[in-house]
Amino acid sequence: MPETFTWSPQKGFTVSRAPNVSVVKLGDGYEQRQARGINPLMDSYSLTFIGYDDTKCVRPNAAKQAEAFLKSRMAVESFYWSSSDTGTQALFVCRSWSMKKTGGQYELTATFEQVPR
Repeated sequence: MPETFTWSPQKGFTVSRAPNVSVVKLGDGYEQRQARGINPLMDSYSLTFIGYDDTKCVRPNAAKQAEAFLKSRMAVESFYWSSSDTGTQALFVCRSWSMKKTGGQYELTATFEQVPR
């Protein structure tokens, strides 16, 4: 059973949606379109997580903790995550991410891609 990703990203994020559709081109510019599969619309989220090294800081180093979670899955294992725009828990995979360190601040940027259950 997949684990749940529990860290909260920054409030601003980008979500991309591209319906999976088959298109058949017919004569005179007409075309026929049909949704592919039972999950034709999957979301992809670009997220940012901020954390600090300072132990006196109210906010723990969420960026480093979230990266450790993603590293342990190595883009092979999926995980549950709930986005703030839908409020619905879905299954995701993270194929790539980057970490930026500025002084004592860490900034993790990751893309969560929804996968079928």
